[in-house]
Amino acid sequence: MANTPTITFILYSILAAALVSFAAGRNIITTPTAATEDTPPIEKWLKNLNPAEEENFTILHFYIHDFVSGENQTVYNVAESAITSDSDSWFGRVQVVDHLITVGPELDSEKVGRVQGIHVLSDLHVAAISVNWNFLFNDGSTITVLGRLVAFAKEGELSIVAGTGKYLMARGIALKRTLVMDPDTLNSIMEYTMYVYSSGPTGLSLV
Repeated sequence: MANTPTITFILYSILAAALVSFAAGRNIITTPTAATEDTPPIEKWLKNLNPAEEENFTILHFYIHDFVSGENQTVYNVAESAITSDSDSWFGRVQVVDHLITVGPELDSEKVGRVQGIHVLSDLHVAAISVNWNFLFNDGSTITVLGRLVAFAKEGELSIVAGTGKYLMARGIALKRTLVMDPDTLNSIMEYTMYVYSSGPTGLSLV
């Protein structure tokens, strides 16, 4: 009889593979269209902000591979506080990340960038991180996000506060959804949708 870690790995692999067909053929840039009944409320609200004429509104959709262990590890501890080892929320732990961004949820999907930066476990009561990340895309453009995410939560929000290149002077919101998390390794695949207003030049190729 297969042991629990083996079963977990099999289920994790099946779910990740099943998501391939869902994302096949998709680009990370979505062209904004007229709102419909299926349009998310946040998207409807952002479309009605009436930005300046020189601003661009872009919707980005992609996946992040957050690996805290294994050969593809992308997050490492760099410092801890005096109470981290005794804290239920790992308070004071500082981590640096360099996560892969892909078009689809599978690891071998088209690679379009990296998420690089730091976050700090900064809540004394629950495991939550204060985030300072740069989303670096293949063409060199970046989007900077700040905010708070609760560890292991299914969903989360981050503020888009800056950008460079195509996303010069970016502002907006980044929505995170956890697609799958291995309970043994805590490695996870995150789905991100970004709603971005920016003043960068048009016509640049992202990948």
